[in-house]
Amino acid sequence: MRHRPRSVDRVAAILALVIVCISTLAVAQPSFITASGDIEDRTLDDVIESGFIEIGVYRDFAPYSYLDEQGEAQGLDVAVGKLIAEGLGVEPRWLWMTSDETVEDDLRNYVWKGSLLDRKVADVMLRVPYDREYSYAIDGYGLPKHDNVVMFGPYHAESWALARDLEQLGEVRNLAIFRFQKVAVETDSLPDMFLSGAYGGQLRGNVVHHLLIWQALDDLKDGGVSAVAGMRSQIEWGLRDVPGRFDIDDDGLQSLGRLQWDIGAAVKHTHRQLAYAIEGEIDAAIRDGRMAKIFTEHGISYLSPSLYAEVDE
Repeated sequence: MRHRPRSVDRVAAILALVIVCISTLAVAQPSFITASGDIEDRTLDDVIESGFIEIGVYRDFAPYSYLDEQGEAQGLDVAVGKLIAEGLGVEPRWLWMTSDETVEDDLRNYVWKGSLLDRKVADVMLRVPYDREYSYAIDGYGLPKHDNVVMFGPYHAESWALARDLEQLGEVRNLAIFRFQKVAVETDSLPDMFLSGAYGGQLRGNVVHHLLIWQALDDLKDGGVSAVAGMRSQIEWGLRDVPGRFDIDDDGLQSLGRLQWDIGAAVKHTHRQLAYAIEGEIDAAIRDGRMAKIFTEHGISYLSPSLYAEVDE
């Protein structure tokens, strides 16, 4: 009697395991994925009827969205999400997003298509750039880049800033001082590229790189560097335990491609009614001061989006 080669048995075992895994995944699919694998649309009525809204926020991205030591969702965007959910009369649920290479990738993975792993999408995604030129951008084939999403509801403006130790820098407000003093940045950030190339590269030797902005801020607190360049909200939040010790402004950064930009939300292009409802809640919160209060409670300055310039007046 001839025996099958062991390699054949191994192949058969692997195929059987694959079939079991596929069957298990099919059974475990979320209810909003149809049998064909298409994402089932959740309209405004569906959200209200279900009693919850799933909100996409970035994982481990303080002070915007993160889990505290007790495993509770915290941060500016979490508070904004709770405000939206309360206004709609539903419960907020969080879809924790892992940042991909580009914002376009994140919109595809978490708003209109879903990732290759689980096809799960959020009802609304927060911390999306709100910019008309970006929203209507055209790809290399002459087609709209973002026709599968609607970007709307700017709720604050983010900006680049410098935190300075005035004991080391004195009253010098330009960047030339960093030919003699060290400035820390998060590696591969826009301030990193900008400062490393400023004055024909003369500052490069004094630009100190850290993997995380928090490490850069710790370096500043310890006196290892005289300044840190980064996003204002992160700098203010990271220095909240030493109020008034460091000067925070944007002096010298005006040559950056964009010093300030608006942050908003995004939904799938078929959910405009949901977008209108969320935008109404955001608009009311900006105008009555609740949005600014969220930032103040986190120890961060509130900058109104450009559409709401009159709110700052």
